[in-house]
This record gives sequence, structure tokens and C-alpha cells, in this order.
Amino acid sequence: MNAPRRPLVLVGPSGVGKTTIADRLVRMRPDLFALSVSATTRRPRAGERRGHEYVFVSRPVFEQMIADGRLAEWAEVHGEYYGTPAGNLEGLSEDGPVPVLDIDVQGAGQIMKRGTGAFVIFILPPGPAEWIDRLAGRGTESPRAIARRLDTALDELRTAPSFEHFVVNTDLDRTVRRVLAAAAGQPECLKGAPEVAALCSGLEARARSVIRRLKGARKEKT
Repeated sequence: MNAPRRPLVLVGPSGVGKTTIADRLVRMRPDLFALSVSATTRRPRAGERRGHEYVFVSRPVFEQMIADGRLAEWAEVHGEYYGTPAGNLEGLSEDGPVPVLDIDVQGAGQIMKRGTGAFVIFILPPGPAEWIDRLAGRGTESPRAIARRLDTALDELRTAPSFEHFVVNTDLDRTVRRVLAAAAGQPECLKGAPEVAALCSGLEARARSVIRRLKGARKEKT
């Protein structure tokens, strides 16, 4: 395959498998891809290495990075900052790997507006059942928390029309092959807008039904 020379961004709603796809891409083709390391203000967790999982910085340092325009994208999540250093997407060598990012729709929108030349692929689930089961967790959370997560994922799903390239994550190996082909300049492996619109409609309808059921269960308990 032709070596991709553009940063690769995987985006999509929560629970669609972006991180797993990115990890598999890098393991399969470390000559072509390397994971982009984000910056964050949160404290390292057990086993995390500085500069490997994240670049850990203080809040004042992160805010200075924002002010200096040194972040390609950033967001505040649960009181902590997360972002992609702009340098991760710049100065790519002719024969080295290109960075792979798995980020949320807000971050992907920022990168597209910044004009980095990144190749952005929106990842979609193949259907509602597995996707909603994954978002619902293992049954340890309250109906309210699960409904809130589904609402957030639906908001992310509704941004799909603002993107151009789509891959449906039907099977991990097949999905990785399609992403590889797309990054190498073979767009015929990507899904078309009409098919994506129909899929999104079905996903939203099922998710809305589950949200109504969860909110009804919450009211019964109260």
C-alpha cells in the first residue's frame, strides 16, 4: 500500500471502538502509524508513564499552551484539560510514521478548522444492539447515568453529516483494513452518505427508545 503522509484522525460517538482501532493500526503497521500522545492536566494513574499514555502538565502550563496556540484541539472534561499538541501534527518526515488520533467530535472539528491536512474518518457502529450495550456498561450504574451517556453519544452521532469519510465498524480486522486502504488513498472502501444517513437514523431511533425506558424506570423508583 502507499504510505499515508497525512495525520489520521478517528472520530465518532462514544462506544464505537475508536481507541481499539487506533491501537490495532499501530500494532499492525508501526512503520506507517504512531499513536499521538495527548496532553492533560489530570494526575497520572497507576502504571501510566509520562510521555507515553499522556504528557502530564499543570493547569497553568496547559492554559499557556492554549493562549500560545500550541494545541491543535483541546477540551475540558470533568474539570481537567485534555488536548493534542499542535507539534504532533506538524513536521512529518518523508519516511517516518504518521500520527493517529482517536478523539471526540469536538476535537475533530477543531482540527479540521485549523487546517492541519489531517485525514478524518468518522467511525460508526454496525447497529444499535452492541453499541447501546457497550454504552450501558455492566449494569453497575444508575438508569440516570446510563441515559445521560446515551444522550451524549446521540449528540456525537448527530454530527456525522459534518464529516466526509465514514467506516462502519462491523468487525475489527475488516475495519482496520478499510481504514488502512482509505488512508492510502483508496476511497472506494468508505461508506456513502445515503447509507450512513440510514444507519444513523436507525441508531438514533433505538437509542431514543432505550433512553425513554431508562428515564421511565428512574421515575418509577422515585
